[in-house]
Amino acid sequence: MKHCYKLLQFTMAKLNLLLLTLLVTPLFLTSSSDSVRPTDAELRPLLIIKRDWGNPTALSSWKNTSSNTTASSPFTHCEWAGVTCNDNGQVTALSFQNFNISNPIPASICSLKKLAYLDLSYNNLAGEFPAAALYGCSALHYLDLSNNLFSGVLPTDINDKLSMQMEHLNLSTNGFSGSVPSAIAGFPKLKSLILDTNSFNGTYPGSAIGSLTELETLTLASNPFSPGRIPHDFSKLKNLKMLWMSGMNLTGVIPYALSALTELTVLALYENNLEGEIPAFVWKLQKLEIVYLYANSFMGAIGPEFTAVNMQELDLSANSLSGVIPETIGNMTLLCLYNNYFTGWIPSNIGLLPNLVDIRLFNNMLLGTLPPELGKHSPLGNLEVSNNSLTACSGKPCASTRSSTTSWC
Repeated sequence: MKHCYKLLQFTMAKLNLLLLTLLVTPLFLTSSSDSVRPTDAELRPLLIIKRDWGNPTALSSWKNTSSNTTASSPFTHCEWAGVTCNDNGQVTALSFQNFNISNPIPASICSLKKLAYLDLSYNNLAGEFPAAALYGCSALHYLDLSNNLFSGVLPTDINDKLSMQMEHLNLSTNGFSGSVPSAIAGFPKLKSLILDTNSFNGTYPGSAIGSLTELETLTLASNPFSPGRIPHDFSKLKNLKMLWMSGMNLTGVIPYALSALTELTVLALYENNLEGEIPAFVWKLQKLEIVYLYANSFMGAIGPEFTAVNMQELDLSANSLSGVIPETIGNMTLLCLYNNYFTGWIPSNIGLLPNLVDIRLFNNMLLGTLPPELGKHSPLGNLEVSNNSLTACSGKPCASTRSSTTSWC
């Protein structure tokens, strides 16, 4: 489980970095309407923000001095920790990640009229959602409050509390509870909605979220939501690249409607109560790279056709799947099928996969021998095949490289 979680976090980090590039780069451009150099107009609000925030140690570089002003760098405040400016010296981004800040967000932060990017992740901010402090940030496109200590319910009018220009909203890894309000869908330009790892114990507005047609990243995972099915309305999210809905009491089947999500690269629905067969369209989505469906109650076989050629990570362990392992199975680096009822031989093509690092097939009903090329063409570091009916070339039982475990990949 730790491996899968870390990989998803890494994947999200890559997507967030791309989004950051797309959002912040235009902020450096100079527009004709902003031709006046606003040195004092930006420096003074920053000093007020520092004061109102209780002069945190991480902002000790924020000092009112002109000693560092040069012809090549006339805006000293643009060199302060966490501050990014455009060519005119206007503050467009504040990134205070892991600054050890615990005092409440001051409302004066919205006095920076060009502020479009605000990252306060990995701090010790607590209390309810800071709606009052952020209400005046009318230019805000990117807000990251993840990995803090916020709690309580989200405002039912959250779309009125934040900028309508919002493209990235990350509230992950806090203590928010209750239901996700339908107003969360009141940001028509939203590309990234990250709500995983909280304490939401009510419902989430599937139909409303389905109207966010620009959405590329959606994470609702690791929340004790009321049991419910995967919303069919998510099929409208044609630009979606990551769908992470693990550990959130999902029931029923994977709806065929999700076959419309042809841009998906990550599908993570593990640790739920999903059942039935894994739809055939999953094995045909050409851009899928990561599929985590482990710890559900899926039945049936993989396939019959497996044409998702870009798939690299597949974990279907701890289900009730059966049938044979497909001869062609993407370009795997990780393949976890343990604790199922797979039969037949391990396909010889698996031994030819050039990037295979980890393969776990223990606790199945596999027959025959290991592929002779297994480990010769890839940096294979882990092989687990115990508790099958495999034999070595000599006809003796085939041993695993290590004892089987019940830990996820």
